[in-house]
This record gives sequence, structure tokens and C-alpha cells, in this order.
Amino acid sequence: MKLRLASTADRRQAGARLRGDSTSLVLSSAATSALGLVFWVAATRLYPVEAVGQATTAVNAATVLAGVANLSLGPLYERFLPAAGALRARLVGAGLVLSAVLSVVLGTVFLAVTSADGLVTSRAQALAFVAAVVVLAAFALLDAVLIGAHRARWAALKNTAHAVAKLVAIVLVSCAGTGFTIVLGWIVPAAVAVVVIEVLLLTVLRRGGRQEPHTLPAARELAGYAGVSFGWMIAQAVPGLVVPVLVLSIAGVDQAAYYNIAWTVVTASLLVTSLIAGPYVSAAARPGADLPGLTRSFIRVLALVCLLRGLGVAVAGPVALMLYGTEYAQAGTPLLVVMGVVHLLSGPGHLYGALARVHRRIGYPMVVQAVGSVVLVVLVARWLEPMGIMAVAWAYLVHDLLVLAAAIPPLVALLRVTLRERR
Repeated sequence: MKLRLASTADRRQAGARLRGDSTSLVLSSAATSALGLVFWVAATRLYPVEAVGQATTAVNAATVLAGVANLSLGPLYERFLPAAGALRARLVGAGLVLSAVLSVVLGTVFLAVTSADGLVTSRAQALAFVAAVVVLAAFALLDAVLIGAHRARWAALKNTAHAVAKLVAIVLVSCAGTGFTIVLGWIVPAAVAVVVIEVLLLTVLRRGGRQEPHTLPAARELAGYAGVSFGWMIAQAVPGLVVPVLVLSIAGVDQAAYYNIAWTVVTASLLVTSLIAGPYVSAAARPGADLPGLTRSFIRVLALVCLLRGLGVAVAGPVALMLYGTEYAQAGTPLLVVMGVVHLLSGPGHLYGALARVHRRIGYPMVVQAVGSVVLVVLVARWLEPMGIMAVAWAYLVHDLLVLAAAIPPLVALLRVTLRERR
């Protein structure tokens, strides 16, 4: 009887911890989104539209390249770091070094092959862009590491502090008036946050897991999971890297500014969903986890977040654009309304992705994402000239409808297994 009561209490505690971690990440994301809005409002008021167009394109490109440089290590850390025991500090350090090296390579290659005029205009800006990729890769990877180490609230604090610091920085250096001044205002505070978190986290991991044995799967299985996860991540990253460059190249720098400013609202909403999936996957990976209870808690949180995302993007987003100026609101409002509808349709796909990671069945979702991304980019390229930036919204709507149709059958099958499985 006592064991049963203890087990019930443990399950309730695990569910409460998951909800607490998810709530802290959602609140942090809301705060960083609001501060990000203020950041770009300040940029549009303090800098010319050409500088804003250059900065938003550079930040978006660096962010996507940083995601590629992380080699899908983030999902690996969320899924397997709870089982790494005494190997945790070593695995985290190796991942951060590998990410930094690949960031330099990818940033350099991107600048060498890109055809987008005006992204960088000097050698100093090129070096700053590559450095930005390195910093943003570490900044993003640390979110997953902290979630896998069951310190999601550190990630929430890091992101909120960075949002405040970059806003202060952009105001202080506004006298320079160039696009890369905006980029540096974003990157320098992120670099400081990365150094502080890395020192604290590696110290904690070394002290906390010295005698704890690992329960990781075989190296071959880990490598297979990593390879498929990397393909999945590449498929997700392609639209974020290619679409802004297409807008800049085909529609011009002014339209790129309008698109990128509106897209900051969409990006913030996407970040919320990706953040809440991490704590669920990490909690479900623990030996003895109450998978049905955790999954029900995650479904409730995800449903609420998708509803708030849709309403936030479609209703609050256009209001926020008015703060940037009439031209930004007129150009971006239709885009945000359609993207709000897209977000309302995206919940089942996100749920399927999280369940696939927990059960290590990620091959099919990777293929679905790859096909969807190709369709999305092709549609944007074909529709951009006649439709303007609305081409992006309509292409995403087609993309999400295709993903939804492909995800429903395997999602139903996984839910049947998950809701009766106990680890």
C-alpha cells in the first residue's frame, strides 16, 4: 500500500514538474517575444529601413545556420542526457566544441555561395556574421542541454535576460545606424550568456554525476537516431534559410524588411511549441516514467499553446505590427492572419513529432518533413513574384495541410501504445 501511494505521489510530482518546466518556458518565451517586439520596434525607429532589412536577414540566416551546425544534438541531449550519468559533462563539452567548429565552416561557406546582395558589405561584417553563427549555435544548443539536465528554468532565465540585454544594447549603439550594429546588439549579449551558462552548467554536471552509471543505448543505435534526427533537422531548417533569401532576392530589401519583421511574430510562436516538447521528451526518457500521465499532461499543455499561438499571431500580431509603422502593418497583417490559421492546424503534427522522439521512431516524420519543405520552397519561389510576401503564408498553409494528412494515421497508432505503456 505504501509503495502504491509513493508511486502515485511520484507520478503526480513528475506531472507537476513537467507542467512547471513547460510553464516557465512558455512564460519566458512570451516575455522574450514581447521584448523582441520592442527590440525590432526600436530598430525600425532608430535605423533606416535598409539597415533593418539587412539585419533581419542576417539574423535569420545566422539562426538557421546555427541550427544546422548543431547537427540535431539538441534532440539527442533532450532524449538521452537524462540517461548519460557520469558521461554528461563530457558529452556536453564535446557537443559544444563540435557545434562551434561547424558553425565557422557553415557561416563561411554560406557567405561564399550566397547570391543575396547586401547581406554583408565588408570583411568585418563577414567575420561578424560567422561569429554570430557560432554564438547563436551555442545559445540554442544550451536550451536543449539545460532541458536534458532537468534545468529548464535556467533556460527560461537565460533567454529572458538576453532579451532585456539586447534591447538595451541596440539603444546604446544606435548612433552607428548600420544593419550590423543591430546584429552586434543581438549577438554580444548572447555571447555573454553562453559563457556564463557553460561555466555554471559544466561545473554542476561534473559534481552531480561522478558516480552515476549511464544507461545509454548501444552506440550504433545512438548513431542511427542521430543521423535520422539530423536529416529531420535539415528538412526543418531549409525553409528558414532559403525563404528569407528568396524574399530579399526576388522582392527586394524593403519587402524583406516587412516580411522579416512580421516573421519575428511567427518565429516566437514556433519557439514556444519547440520548447514545451523538450521537457516532455526528457521526462519521458527517465527510467520508470509514467508515460501515459506525462503524455496526457503534455497534450493539455500543447492544445492550450496551439490555441494561444493561433490567436496571438492572427489577432495580437497585426496590432503589434502597428507599433513598427503603417507600412509594416499593411504589408504584414494578411501574412500573420493566415499564419495564425496555420498554427491552429499544427498541433497534431507537433504531438506526433514528440511521440516519435520518445519511441525512437523518427524516420517517417523526417521523410514527411523533407517532402513538405521541398514543396514549401518551390511554392514560395513560384508565387513570390505575383503574390508578394503573402506567397509565404499560402505556401505554409499548403505545407501544414500536407503534414497533417501524413501525420494523423501514425499519430493515432502511437497514442494507442503510449497511453497504456508504463516505463
